[in-house]
Amino acid sequence: MSFERLITKLDDKERYWRSIEGKTIAVIGYGNQGRSQALNMRDNGVNVIIGNPPDEYRKTAEKEGFRVYEIDEAVKNSEMVFMLIPDEVQPEVFSHKIADNLKQGSAIVFASGYNYFYDLITVPSYVDVLLVAPRMIGFGIRDLFLKGKGFPVLIAVGKDYTGQAEEKLLALTDAIGALKPGGVAVRSSFKEETLLDLLTEHTWAGAILYMFRLYYEVATELGASPEAIILELYGSGELAEIAESMKQQGLFKQLKNHSHTSQYGQLSRGRLFANEKVKQLIKKMALEILDGTFAKEWTLEQKSGLIHYKNLYKMNLEHPMEREEEKLYRLLGRIK
Repeated sequence: MSFERLITKLDDKERYWRSIEGKTIAVIGYGNQGRSQALNMRDNGVNVIIGNPPDEYRKTAEKEGFRVYEIDEAVKNSEMVFMLIPDEVQPEVFSHKIADNLKQGSAIVFASGYNYFYDLITVPSYVDVLLVAPRMIGFGIRDLFLKGKGFPVLIAVGKDYTGQAEEKLLALTDAIGALKPGGVAVRSSFKEETLLDLLTEHTWAGAILYMFRLYYEVATELGASPEAIILELYGSGELAEIAESMKQQGLFKQLKNHSHTSQYGQLSRGRLFANEKVKQLIKKMALEILDGTFAKEWTLEQKSGLIHYKNLYKMNLEHPMEREEEKLYRLLGRIK
């Protein structure tokens, strides 16, 4: 591992912060990420405005004391723009409301590499392009900030028009709270962020959902109760505790928290799923991300009205496991 890629604090903080001193930052979108990052920057003394259409998010931003504008007006009134609206709507919004309103020497900041990597957004030549991509859900960003803690983030310069893109990048990373104790910024690229983000979603994150369902089917066929299965798999919260142990102790080192029977079972049986066939499938998915195959498929899916997407959801929500989960969660008071 190259530790030169890792940044845990700014040794010359003033030098970096001078690049954003006196600047107005427009956060486009006051949703999960937008709200947390905007609040953190404001608490750090940054002048933040919000760009958001009239909706509940706009009302929330106004109630929380922000000046809120239509998106195009927010861009006109700022020198740095955080793109924190969903990936799928960014190209149209950027084209119609942002591109022509960016000032020369301003900066556009993406939280995802997707649209810039796949050339779905063309940024004017006179603008710095930055990537500040937290590896943390929105409310976690705010919660950690309030506790005085940082969080992981991937960062990159996509284009340095002003010659100050690096300074802006690190100042903004610090401004959102990533470099508080426990946080780390990893030098990355738009390509790497896109690959890792999508590959996570296409492999283990999606596979675990279907693996749980297969487990449910086999266990019920063998006479186990739906309630016991769901609690065993994820309903008890044990899975979240194991994930926390992985974060704190390491992927395999956390096994020491389990019984010897559990350790042996996981090590000897789990490896049966990690074979060459699965590795090649993961590689195929990675290559389809890098060559744009998946991006083209997803773009066509959106243009078709999300027919396949909706059918996949419908198919999974109609599975018997979903009905049993709902009954259990109602009994436990998790849903009404």
